[in-house]
Amino acid sequence: MTQLISLKLSELAAEFRALLPDCRFESDSTDPIITGVAEIASARSGEITFVSSAKFIPLLEETQASAVILDLQTRSSLPCIRSAYPQILLAKILEKFHPPVAPPAGIHPTAVLGEDVQLGNNVTIAPYVVISDRVKIGDNTIIDSRVTIYNDVEIGANTVIHTSCTIADRTKIGANCIIYPNTVLGADGFGFDLAPDGNWYKIPQIGRTIIEDNVEIGCSCGVDRAAIGMTTIRQGAKLDNLVQIGHGAEVGADSRLGSQVGLAGGAALGHHVVMGAQSGSAYHLHIGDGANIGVNSGIPSDIPAGARVVGYPVVPEEDWHRITIAKSHLPALLRTVRQLEQKVAELEAKIAE
Repeated sequence: MTQLISLKLSELAAEFRALLPDCRFESDSTDPIITGVAEIASARSGEITFVSSAKFIPLLEETQASAVILDLQTRSSLPCIRSAYPQILLAKILEKFHPPVAPPAGIHPTAVLGEDVQLGNNVTIAPYVVISDRVKIGDNTIIDSRVTIYNDVEIGANTVIHTSCTIADRTKIGANCIIYPNTVLGADGFGFDLAPDGNWYKIPQIGRTIIEDNVEIGCSCGVDRAAIGMTTIRQGAKLDNLVQIGHGAEVGADSRLGSQVGLAGGAALGHHVVMGAQSGSAYHLHIGDGANIGVNSGIPSDIPAGARVVGYPVVPEEDWHRITIAKSHLPALLRTVRQLEQKVAELEAKIAE
């Protein structure tokens, strides 16, 4: 149940200045009491709203909201709180008015625990969880219903494993992580080689999967363990739904991977890499720190740090825009070439006469 909170807008602004020093309260006359957050079209009196793009600015004249979250430039007659980071400000306000509700700590009677399982303080084990032998779970961690955890897994403090996830043998998950439903961590990598008899021979996957602190992994993702060594998701990385991380790959710290991204085995990403939805990499390549990969892009080889690339295969972003524009001119260009070919043929025929 949502906690009932009532705060003056000026009090909200003051509360967030520790994180956002530029956060400020602005109003011509009133300091409204804020009791909730709502989108601009449905907001009511007492609620604060948010403008996410310029197309919503005209709606500020019609909204029933009592206040609005803005960047430092956008004008409004409504009382507002401003920051150069309005999305972060929105996030803090949402956290304030909608704090997460944790289930009660304890082990549900339907849960099954193996031998030598070590549980920290205030751990929650929900219905129908299966935990195998020698598993270690840190303080305040929540294991939701129907999660299966194999042998020798380690899970840090304050982590949440949502329903129906599977955590395979010897996987290590850090503190403050969130793993969303139906994700599988540490399954065998896709390792096969063609044997002399023409059949695919399975290569044992004896490595591990390591998830560092503050990682968030969306629904129905797969992070495979390595054949030898480790598959690693570095601290602060964020993976959207349906992401596939191949065996032995490494996702750098604070990188962000959109839905349906696929990394082939051995691919290595630096820190703060951004990969758009449905982009994918070939095996054993390196994507440098801070690189930005556009949606639907195919990456066949290394990408330097800071590069912005897009397309299949990828090209620099500025080239891709030119190529896209050029493609629209191809039908006319083809007609021109055919006309020129016809004229050349006619001139050649006259010369031959």
